[in-house]
Amino acid sequence: MSTNLIKIDQSAYGFLDFGAARAEKVSADRQDAFGRYLEEGRHGSMGYLARNVDKRFDPALLVPGAESVLCFLAPYGQASGGVAGFAQGVDYHKVVKDRLFAVMQDLRAQFPAFEGRPFVDSAPVLERYWAVKAGLGFIGQNNFFISPEFGLRTIIGVILCNIPAERFAPHAPLSATSCGACGACLLTCPSGALRAPFELDARRCIAYRTIESPEPPQDSLSARRGWRFGCEECMRACPWDKPLTPLPEFETHRADIAAQAETGWESLTEEEFERRFADSGLRRAGLDHLKE
Repeated sequence: MSTNLIKIDQSAYGFLDFGAARAEKVSADRQDAFGRYLEEGRHGSMGYLARNVDKRFDPALLVPGAESVLCFLAPYGQASGGVAGFAQGVDYHKVVKDRLFAVMQDLRAQFPAFEGRPFVDSAPVLERYWAVKAGLGFIGQNNFFISPEFGLRTIIGVILCNIPAERFAPHAPLSATSCGACGACLLTCPSGALRAPFELDARRCIAYRTIESPEPPQDSLSARRGWRFGCEECMRACPWDKPLTPLPEFETHRADIAAQAETGWESLTEEEFERRFADSGLRRAGLDHLKE
């Protein structure tokens, strides 16, 4: 291995893993699958998924001069109070992006000509696709990105930059490259959103209906198996699910969420909700989605 390879100590920034992929056009089969997803309307009201599709398929259109896609995995914890594990603290978009900016600052110090942009689930980037290409894991039948070492409970952060992918130390070989054929996620899905392996209909998904849908859920809390924000049923059924030590910022509202679930979200006013959860991803859905 060349001594000139760039090594990033992902743990110094709180990440579990890191890998680099060459910035190139997304494969034709992945483009076709995404096109079918949109054509069948399985994205529901998430109209942003149908915008800037050309950029989603070609990183160079999103960041001119991009040579590599750097992928990082940030850990989050367990669900509590009917709220998914990733939403137990500060909004993950900000938390992960702040850490990516720190990585970029260090890269720029080493390479003055460095140019790049960070992305965290808020731009036309196929994060899971690139994490697979970077050698960090694979896509499960439940559509989650799965790391054989770290499981499913990770947020993928991405940096598109002008350093060639070949300059970064390659990721170690994976212990597994597929999730197997148990089908536990499909069997346990409460709403039939997982209509077939690797095929998700967001319109049926409890996570979509409690977070992304413009209208609050119409079914009862019990019918949603107690989920108020998100859903982890298919994650919990997955043999690859592993407990992780979350980033500290991802835990700041855990006690408050659990306590509020006990007393009922109905007692909370909009003003109090905005004040107490100002930095939380819960604001993405709003208080009405958290009520029974």
